[in-house]
Amino acid sequence: MISPAPPLPPELSLTRLASFCAETTFKPDEALISLIGMALIDTVGCFLSGANQQVSIMAQKAFSDLGPATAPVFGTTIRTEPSKAALLNAVAGHAVEFDDWEMVGNTHPSNVLFASILAAAGDRPVSGKAVMDAYLAGFEVIARLGEAINFEHYDQGWHATGTLGAIGAAASISRLWGLNAEQTANALSIATSRAIALTSQFGSDTKPLQAGFAAETGIVAARLAAQGLTGQPDILDAPKGFFALTGHRDTARHAAAMEKLGTMPALEEHGLVFKLYPSCGYSHRLIDCAVELFNGGTVNPDDIEKITLHLPTLHAAVVPFIQPENRPQALFSLPFCVSVALTSGDVMLADFDSERWRDPAIRALIGKTEIVPFKPQRPELNYAPQDPDRLDVLLGDGTTHTATVVYPKGSPPNPASEQRLIEKFKQNAALGSRLQEPEMTEALGRLLTWPSADDVIGCLIAFHK
Repeated sequence: MISPAPPLPPELSLTRLASFCAETTFKPDEALISLIGMALIDTVGCFLSGANQQVSIMAQKAFSDLGPATAPVFGTTIRTEPSKAALLNAVAGHAVEFDDWEMVGNTHPSNVLFASILAAAGDRPVSGKAVMDAYLAGFEVIARLGEAINFEHYDQGWHATGTLGAIGAAASISRLWGLNAEQTANALSIATSRAIALTSQFGSDTKPLQAGFAAETGIVAARLAAQGLTGQPDILDAPKGFFALTGHRDTARHAAAMEKLGTMPALEEHGLVFKLYPSCGYSHRLIDCAVELFNGGTVNPDDIEKITLHLPTLHAAVVPFIQPENRPQALFSLPFCVSVALTSGDVMLADFDSERWRDPAIRALIGKTEIVPFKPQRPELNYAPQDPDRLDVLLGDGTTHTATVVYPKGSPPNPASEQRLIEKFKQNAALGSRLQEPEMTEALGRLLTWPSADDVIGCLIAFHK
């Protein structure tokens, strides 16, 4: 699949990552190429659907007048300076919580990586192979860092999309621009100093902004490193470095993650979770449970006396809102998402656009909901068969209906069909594009074959208003 990079000093994680990114020859098989293509399609849809959200519009007003205007902000008429285009596209891509994520680093990788890659490629010719290699390099860095320090990192309150994502984006742009191993190491080190994002910001506009900052950092750090600016090569491993300050001090685990470089690609090993609902990923297993009960036809919302939600403590901490008062809070409200699914059999963008959290029937169900976090048996795993989410619905006649889910629909062990993801893309693209269905279908076909295209950006301009 890939040709291993040369042996590297085991004590410097950053040096090993940089050499891997700069010197590895990537040889993905057809399945991996297809996965990257679908990730691109899904992410572009998220760019388009999120471009008209309030947080995106306000951010666009703040940064749209910067130059040189070489990079597009998808779903708008705006072109701006590449690092700001990366920021704005990533904000849009994360605004409605519909972008893919990966389970080992707990990040939304494709949104951050593609936002930075496409912006950085906007002012120069770029091949599909170069974009694919840049994505693989960035994903490798994100996943191996995730193996090294999560879930302690996330549990301490670090928003991994903004932290690990920033370092991964720097790896992607360094690869895209052909930086050598020394320059790439400096880019990763510089990015580490900008890699700050907090889960305490969830439920506010700053949550998607943190994804934007990570994408912006990828371009800024690589640009600085290309000019010769330096960073400490031991910034990850030092006694007061990134691993020690934001994770744990298990050096054996750090080393084990780095030893995987040059073996199976991290993307092949861990895969991607494609979201089927526009809400926090930690609401999806319980939404799946609610959809199962709705489709079973045994639960009438009018008869519900109590709703009990069981999920691991780490997950529960990420979704703290009960009765949401706005869209950012609703995205992180388990009671809201489950109540909608129990009454509709789905959770869709329209539920947030119409502010269904104000619906008296939904608010009543939220008021009947109890959240019961439990200590997981396998805390080192995001999802485990021993730790499923469980939904209990007590009806007025005293009967209880229960559903459990281990892996959410759209995850590698429980995948969604390609057709379902294409339909998701079309729905998202329709929100941010003036394209008619035939034009959309043609452009989509081009995206599906993008790895062989000479100019990836050309496939995307069709979706640029």
